[in-house]
Amino acid sequence: MASRLGSRRALRGGRMPVGIDLTAMVDVVFLLIIFFMVSTTFISLETGLPVDLPQAQTAEATPSDLPTVTVTPDERVFVGGTQIEPDALAAILQQLIADTGQTTVVLRADATVPHGFVVQIMDVIKQSGAQRIAIATGG
Repeated sequence: MASRLGSRRALRGGRMPVGIDLTAMVDVVFLLIIFFMVSTTFISLETGLPVDLPQAQTAEATPSDLPTVTVTPDERVFVGGTQIEPDALAAILQQLIADTGQTTVVLRADATVPHGFVVQIMDVIKQSGAQRIAIATGG
């Protein structure tokens, strides 16, 4: 049978075109480029306050729509970029959790803040109704 196919090609006087159709691969690469361009625009952390985050090798980015509590080196507390008193944190977080429906709260504490103060803030976050606390690191 192979000789018959070969003789047919010889009779036509042409060769079989040799090549790979790259259209599908170009489409896939284009879609991957679009996916990565779009997904990287959604990854943003609350960077308005100068906080020196502790470093971790297993850090991962978290969505920015989560309620965020920031503790600065001088132990000032911010929620969403607004400074608040630590005593008012529970009430504000309860309202924020009720409004957004998010039960995870991101805690951004400076590396130089005393451990005891951070634990107090974590306790207030849990008392306010948060089910999970995501601790932000510098990566």
